[in-house]
Amino acid sequence: MLTLILFSCFISLLIIYILCLKNIYEYFKRRSISGPTPSYFFGNLRTLWSSNAYSRQLEKWTQQYGPIYGMFEGRTPVWIVSDIEFLQEVFIKQFQNFSSRKITVFSRPSSGKRVGLFDAQTNKWKRQRCVINTAFTPLRLKRLTTSLRN
Repeated sequence: MLTLILFSCFISLLIIYILCLKNIYEYFKRRSISGPTPSYFFGNLRTLWSSNAYSRQLEKWTQQYGPIYGMFEGRTPVWIVSDIEFLQEVFIKQFQNFSSRKITVFSRPSSGKRVGLFDAQTNKWKRQRCVINTAFTPLRLKRLTTSLRN
């Protein structure tokens, strides 16, 4: 009797978990964003892992789904954007609205005083970006490339 109850609970929890995953994997579909179909538990990681190069697979998907599409790294939705005008709008004109980024495997979030630009989040990142932006104006970059060519 106890075994039957435990088995029923396990099956119920498994069904609930699968339904939750299905809901997560419909993130882009609900927003009418195209992209590769994810598999349960891995998202699109299996396809990326089995390809020769991560970037080549992203190029294939960009040709197939267009310059803006969605994919999943596990259960995490990831937007892939290769539209230059859209990126310029987000990263230059509206950068103050997009201060948090995905923490990669290689970055370690730090709450100390010494946080690098790639590891900084929210307000620290905004402040650092404002300081660094003055060093990378188009005129300064043009001068730098000219001096590097010589």
